[in-house]
Amino acid sequence: MTITPHLPVPAAQARTDASRLRQLFGARNIKYGRWTYTCELAPARLSAAERAMIAAASEAVVHAADMVTNFIVAHPQWHTHYCFDPAFWRLVLLESGYGMNIPCARFDAVLHDGRFSFIELNTDGCSAMSNVDGMHAAYMEVCGAQPAYGLQQMQYDRVVPRVLETLLECYARFRQSSPAAGLPAEPVAAIFDLPGEPTHWEFTAMKEALEARGIRAHIVTPGEAAFDGRTLTFRGQPVHLIYRRMLGSDYAEHFDQLAPVSAAFAARRVCMVGALRSQIAFSKRLFAFFHDPLMQQLLPPELLTAVQNHVPWTALLRPGRAMYHGEDVDLLPFVRAHRELFVIKPCVSKLGYGIVQGRFVDQQTWNSGIEQALPHDFIVQEFVELPTAQFPAPDDPESVTTRYVHLGPYVFGGKFCGILGRTCADPLLSLRTGERLLPVLYTNTE
Repeated sequence: MTITPHLPVPAAQARTDASRLRQLFGARNIKYGRWTYTCELAPARLSAAERAMIAAASEAVVHAADMVTNFIVAHPQWHTHYCFDPAFWRLVLLESGYGMNIPCARFDAVLHDGRFSFIELNTDGCSAMSNVDGMHAAYMEVCGAQPAYGLQQMQYDRVVPRVLETLLECYARFRQSSPAAGLPAEPVAAIFDLPGEPTHWEFTAMKEALEARGIRAHIVTPGEAAFDGRTLTFRGQPVHLIYRRMLGSDYAEHFDQLAPVSAAFAARRVCMVGALRSQIAFSKRLFAFFHDPLMQQLLPPELLTAVQNHVPWTALLRPGRAMYHGEDVDLLPFVRAHRELFVIKPCVSKLGYGIVQGRFVDQQTWNSGIEQALPHDFIVQEFVELPTAQFPAPDDPESVTTRYVHLGPYVFGGKFCGILGRTCADPLLSLRTGERLLPVLYTNTE
C-alpha cells in the first residue's frame, strides 16, 4: 500500500479541492449523524496483488467464521459462552433460511509491512457502505479528473451494488426454502432500525438504490410492525424482506416490542438479512475460538491457513492457563507483565468503547483496565502494529501530519466487495479523535 504525502498540485489548488469535497460530502449526505465526514486528499493505492490478497483473506475468514458458528449451534455445551436471554437465544439459533450465517460483514484490519491482520469482525448492522461509495465517487470527480493527481489508471470498489445483490440473493434462497409462505418473486423491502440512528443517511441511500433496481422499499422502526400469522406489515404495508440494520443488542433490549417481527421470522413469513444467528460471530470471542485447537480441527487447510496468517492471537480474558505461541502461560499474570504486547476489548461494543491498548497506557492504567474487565465479557488480543502515514491537512495542504491508517474490508454474501479506509490522529480509531475517510484505490496492473 502506497500513500504519498506530498500532493502533485499547488497548495491553492489543493485547498480548492478540499473545499469542493466538503461541499459534495454535505450535499450528498456523506455523514454520521449530523457530522459531515472529511476526506484525505492523498489516497491509499493498492497493487493488484495487495487487493487480491485482502479479498482472499477476507472471504476465507468469513467462511471460517460461518463454520465455527455452525459448530457452536450444533453443540449446546458451547452455548454457555453467550449470555443472551433464553427467548432471544432461541431466535439466534434459528437458521437464516438462505444458507449462510454471515451475509453482512465488515472487518477492522491493518496492512503493515506486507502483513495483513484482522483485529475485529462486525457482522451486526454493518455501516458506511453508501459513505464509501459516495466518498470515492466525489473524490474521483474532484481529484481523479485532474491529470496532475496521476489517478487515470486507478479504480475503486463499489460496495452498495453488492449489498443489494446480497439482499436479493438471500431473498431468492429464502423464498425457495419456504414455499408455504407464498412470498412474491419481487419483494417489498424494509430497512429496519431504531428511530433517530446516526446512520439514517445510509438508510435513505439504500432505499433509493433498491428503488432504482425496481424494488419497493421502506425505512421502518419496531413500533410500526404487526403480524397476523401470515403477513408482516409496517404501518399497514406488507413487507417480505427485512434488511436488519438494528444492532443485536438493541433487538434484545426491545425484544417485547419486536414480537411481531420475531414471530414472522420464526414462522418463515419474512426473510431477515442478517438473521440474528450472526450474533454468534459478532462477539469478539470468535477470535479466541479461532485459536482453540478443537475449532482449528474443524477448518479445512486453506481456511486454517488464512486464520493463522491473518487473525492475531486472542484468548478469553479470565484466570487460568493458556497457550501463547506454543508457551504454556498463566494468562492473567502474563498479560499484566507484558502490557506492550496486548489489547483488551469487550466482546460486544461499538465506537471503540472499553478498549485498552497496553502499549499506549502506563502500567497502573493497564492493571486497572484488567481488573475492571474481569467481571465482564472481555478478550485479550495480541497487539498488531498500526501503520502510520503522513497526510497533508485538508485545510492546510502545506502542513503534513502523521496519522494511523485503518482498513475495513467488506464481505457481503461471502464475497469481498470493497474497503472502508479511515485515518485517525489517535491509535484508537474514533470520531471523537478526528477520524477521516481515506480513498482506497487500486490498479489492475503491476
